Amino acid sequence: MEQTANALPPVTLGQYKGLPVTRRVRPVTEAAVASELKSLARRHAPFCATSAPAARGMRVTLDFEGFLDGAPIPDSRMEQVTVTLGTAQLMPAAEQAVYGHCAGETFRFDFTYPDEFRVPELSGKTAQFEICLHTVEQKQEPTVDDALAQRLGFATLDALRESIRAKKAASHEANADRLAEAALLDLAGANLTVELPAAVLDQNADHALQQLKDKLSRSRFSLELYCQANNTTPEQLRAGYRQDAARRMRAMLAVPAIAQAENITVSNEEVDAEYARLARLHGNPEEEIRRVARRLELPVVENPCPANGHSRRQEVKELIAGLEGRYPDIKQKLFGSLQRYPLYGWNLEQTEK
Repeated sequence: MEQTANALPPVTLGQYKGLPVTRRVRPVTEAAVASELKSLARRHAPFCATSAPAARGMRVTLDFEGFLDGAPIPDSRMEQVTVTLGTAQLMPAAEQAVYGHCAGETFRFDFTYPDEFRVPELSGKTAQFEICLHTVEQKQEPTVDDALAQRLGFATLDALRESIRAKKAASHEANADRLAEAALLDLAGANLTVELPAAVLDQNADHALQQLKDKLSRSRFSLELYCQANNTTPEQLRAGYRQDAARRMRAMLAVPAIAQAENITVSNEEVDAEYARLARLHGNPEEEIRRVARRLELPVVENPCPANGHSRRQEVKELIAGLEGRYPDIKQKLFGSLQRYPLYGWNLEQTEK
């Protein structure tokens, strides 16, 4: 095997145990729980019939049919369609026509099809659409009470409140793990002895700067004005992006180096299960995730035990001794880091010699 110019550079692992990282968990405040309760109440407030004219946010039930030269347009009729106005469930012209009408009314509006419509015989033609508005419903004022809790499957409001608190606490714990993990990998990466490929760092810096230019352009804002507002220069921005790329690359390189140093052993079944989990989690094809792992040369040492695949999953060694007694699983770190440390343009493919 011969590595390409952009393949993984050789590294020497430095200190990666006993690194000074503090895991901070954000507390769940009563204000955050109350805010979530109010949000749930708004989303799940019941609708009730109203005689008021239809307006944004109201729910309507209607029949809908198109006519061309007085004849019904084939397949244009819809009956008992229920939509919430303002959520883009109706075509804009139809929604605008509904506004201001009350339940029980029937009315028409004109609509001109685009010149190159997917149905050729309708292209450029002006049709009339008839709407029969059966009901108009308005959301009731949201209330935070036991009735809300029961609609959501809880016996009492207190039970719903405790469920929200528990979910937020779990989310904060997971976020603390992610931040601590990232900090640990950054420190371990900083301790590597490695010569980073300058071309890759330059490519990442140029790409990040171009992304900023494109984003500013969409807002009709120039890079020059952005630099003036932030007291910086394009050269300083690019240098910062290059430093960020170096940090991310070092963190990525630390992953396989630590795996090799710890001689982590997993079964084939565990590897397959993890690939499948990552594919579901990130919505990417499993083979793409496998390809990333191969590019990073993530070592997988097969377990020679005859009970491989039938024994209980073994806990891997804890890497850091000073993280308040709670350390994320090393395999989760390894696989997770592959997703959270992307580097633009880093071609890690190897070619057969």
